[in-house]
Amino acid sequence: MTRLLFFIFFVFSHTSLYAQTSLPRFASLHSSEINLRTGPGERFPIEWVYHRVSLPVEIIDEFEHWRKIRDVDNTTGWVHKKMLSGKRTALTLKGRQHTLYKKESISSKPIAYINGQIIVSLEECSPESDFCKVSFQKIRGYLMKKDLWGIYKQEAIN
Repeated sequence: MTRLLFFIFFVFSHTSLYAQTSLPRFASLHSSEINLRTGPGERFPIEWVYHRVSLPVEIIDEFEHWRKIRDVDNTTGWVHKKMLSGKRTALTLKGRQHTLYKKESISSKPIAYINGQIIVSLEECSPESDFCKVSFQKIRGYLMKKDLWGIYKQEAIN
C-alpha cells in the first residue's frame, strides 16, 4: 500500500511539474505595472514597462525565477515569475470587428460586436472546436479562435 501511494504521489507531482514548465505556454500579466528587462535579473536594464493587467503573454524561456515572454506585438524580454498569473486571457486581434456569438456556431445569434484589442477571459476551449467560450465585463459568449491571440489552435482549456 505504501509503495502504491508513493507511486501515485510521484506520478502526479512530476506530471504537474512538467505541465508548468513546458514551453512555450501562455500566461497573463499579474499587475498593472511590470518591468520588461533585457535579461533574467534585476541587474539588467528595463526596456519596457507594461501597464495592462491581465494582458496575455507567451512564455518562451525560463531561467531560475525569471521568464522570457513575448507579447502580441512580438516584443520579448524578461520578467520575474511572480509578475505572471496562470489566469488565462486572450486578446482580440486589432484591425477588424469580431462577433461574439451566443452559441458555438457562426449561425448562432450574435450578442456583441468587438472592435479593437480587448482582453477577454478564456473560460473554455476545445482542440476540436474553432471557438472559445470567453467573458469580458459581464458578457459571456463564443469567439472564433482565429480572432484571438493567447490560445494555441490545439489547446484545451476547461
